[in-house]
Amino acid sequence: MSNLSVQNPWWRTPKAIESDRYIIRFEESRVRWKPRIRHFFDRSSDHVYTLRGPRQVGKTTLVKLMIRDLIRGGVKPRRIFYWTCDLVEGPKALVEILENYFKFSREFQSERRYIFLDEISAVKDWQRGIKYLHDTGKLENSTVIMTGSHSLDIRKAAERLPGRRGAMEGSVDKVLLPMKFAEYVETRDEDMARLFSSLDLLKFENRRRIIEDISKGDIPKVVEELALYSDELSKYLEDYLLTGGIPRSINDYERFGEIRQETYLTYVQVTIGDILRWGKRETYLAQLIKRVIDTLSSQVSWRSLQKDTDIGHMNTVSEYIDVLKSSFVLCPIYVLDRNKRGPMYGKKKKIHFHDPFIFHALRGWVNQAPSYQEALHYLAGEGKSKLIECVVCDHLIRFAFSLNPTDDFELTRNLMYWKSKQNEVDFILKFGEDYLPFEVKYSSSFSRREINGIYSFTRSQSKYKGIVVTKDLLDNDKSVVALPTFILLALI
Repeated sequence: MSNLSVQNPWWRTPKAIESDRYIIRFEESRVRWKPRIRHFFDRSSDHVYTLRGPRQVGKTTLVKLMIRDLIRGGVKPRRIFYWTCDLVEGPKALVEILENYFKFSREFQSERRYIFLDEISAVKDWQRGIKYLHDTGKLENSTVIMTGSHSLDIRKAAERLPGRRGAMEGSVDKVLLPMKFAEYVETRDEDMARLFSSLDLLKFENRRRIIEDISKGDIPKVVEELALYSDELSKYLEDYLLTGGIPRSINDYERFGEIRQETYLTYVQVTIGDILRWGKRETYLAQLIKRVIDTLSSQVSWRSLQKDTDIGHMNTVSEYIDVLKSSFVLCPIYVLDRNKRGPMYGKKKKIHFHDPFIFHALRGWVNQAPSYQEALHYLAGEGKSKLIECVVCDHLIRFAFSLNPTDDFELTRNLMYWKSKQNEVDFILKFGEDYLPFEVKYSSSFSRREINGIYSFTRSQSKYKGIVVTKDLLDNDKSVVALPTFILLALI
């Protein structure tokens, strides 16, 4: 058992979890993020969860915090098993490791055991091992949580475990994305965290109701209350556009007043590593990332993205975009077909980045320039409004997922854009049986002509007004509600 205990030192002494390097780094950090998603695991029954998310977002730290919570809560340490799977060769080796643990912990077989398998996606055909253990009864009285950094392999493997993952409401496939804006603010500012809690913004159903009220032309008191903190929220949004929601970049910014180049390079290197693991080329990746940045917020086709690259076929472009989407780097959205009530996949797309830090890291890499200085330069110009649009897109995707939770985190049917012959709307959110339009105008004012798309879209639909996402304007007129970006992001 000595080999197993190396990764589970709390078996010898419960206090060993406090010396774990992830826990130490968390406690020493100026940014101690405890993701809200930790509350969405039912650890009292038999479930096989997956936890997906981009590299460097903090999945392992979250797992170690969950282990510490269990130990501090009185769970016997030997009922908790952790294993990092980077060097596990296949399902047979995975089964052998877990069977050895089950033998070691057999005195607890009548009690619940907690199994954490980190970077399970490194194990080819891992689902075969989990299936075998389930079918032989070895996973009874066990809660299993497995992490992975790539959506595609985790999702496809998990699909091969029908009926073996536990029955529950909602999804057993969780996604840990970088901090959204509200989490960013409450992590950096205890006073703002107390404000959000006092306004009851931690419950999704309350936030959903607030957005619905706004879309019907009612400005709830919670919006007026948030508006009192416009200066603070606006400043945090400026910072968020630099750091994104990656804990390490935020900690750099808090500690040094800037983000170190090594922090950017760490993310770039793991992204390149993922691309290579999927048999893709680094040179194609760099060229395609540059094309996506150059066409940000514009409508594009695979063929137009292929332009000015060495990529020989537009299908190759589609494959790279799919890999980057599954790695939570990019989020493509499609145009809405209102007659068929869904996306038109064959038409032009809009491609956004999920997180500002990821955007700056990859932009600095393709431009072969210091990423932090490049970020400052980009945000000082017209690029800022494009990055705001990316952030709004990312947050609407999260909101859409909470409205319509799915195991595959496929949101193309729930967030789209709209275009007619003359007009366009940046985002169309499927909201119940209807659609809610959002137009991003990152300024303090706008003309009616600039939002003709919303008027045109809502003309045939009277249930919801459109929401114009502004820099700092809060207003309500006959057809639209203007809402400052920092308030919308705080609410979703």
